[in-house]
Amino acid sequence: MKSRPSNLTARVVNIIPMVAVTAVVAYLLWQISIPNVSEIAKTISVRIDGANTGSGAIIDSQGVGTAAPFKHRYFVLSNWHVVNSQESGANSVLTIATSDGRKHLVPRAKIARVGNLDLAILEFQSQYRYRSASIGNSDRLREGDRVYVSGWADPSPQLATRTYQYLVGNLSGRIVRPVDGYGLVYTVNALPGMSGGPVLDWRGNLVGINGRATMDLRTGTVNSVLGIDIDRYLRASGHLPAQKWPKY
Repeated sequence: MKSRPSNLTARVVNIIPMVAVTAVVAYLLWQISIPNVSEIAKTISVRIDGANTGSGAIIDSQGVGTAAPFKHRYFVLSNWHVVNSQESGANSVLTIATSDGRKHLVPRAKIARVGNLDLAILEFQSQYRYRSASIGNSDRLREGDRVYVSGWADPSPQLATRTYQYLVGNLSGRIVRPVDGYGLVYTVNALPGMSGGPVLDWRGNLVGINGRATMDLRTGTVNSVLGIDIDRYLRASGHLPAQKWPKY
């Protein structure tokens, strides 16, 4: 005569499938909740053309006026060395190209340096709507964390024209006494022209601005790439953007 399983055994047998199903559902929900970082990077990145070339990130927007056609003011964060040129006169303009290919003029009067950092804020107006970056918490970045850098690379023997690039790497170090604000070091071989472009975390939040590379004098290759952490910008500017950014 076969013995019946105990109540405890029966309960365990019933619980195991439930736990497995719960784990699968939780994993699927987690996957769904992960933002598409590459799409975020592409929509907030802009191309900057002028005496120098570079990139930038849209970080804020405001409505302008009440009469049609409605205009929006957009604020772009980039490197000061990208927009500050001795060849640029007071009446000269820069051009910002957004993700839809449209070009927007930026007079010199609409460009301002951020403190003593290698950062600048540029303003342009448009009747079209563009996405602004969500500001992350760069103080919580740790060595080994994944970072994403985007921007518009300059022409090269392999690239006939300026080309959008999306690169993936890891934070490799922090600089205790940064020069010009450069406190982030990461393993992304960003190309010339990508200076001023956004550095994003895995959630798609803006945690830095790409801007400087150091060269190995023996080989002539890039051995490290530096960025300015976004918290340094927030402290230097003295205010948060108008939009309420998600923090983590």
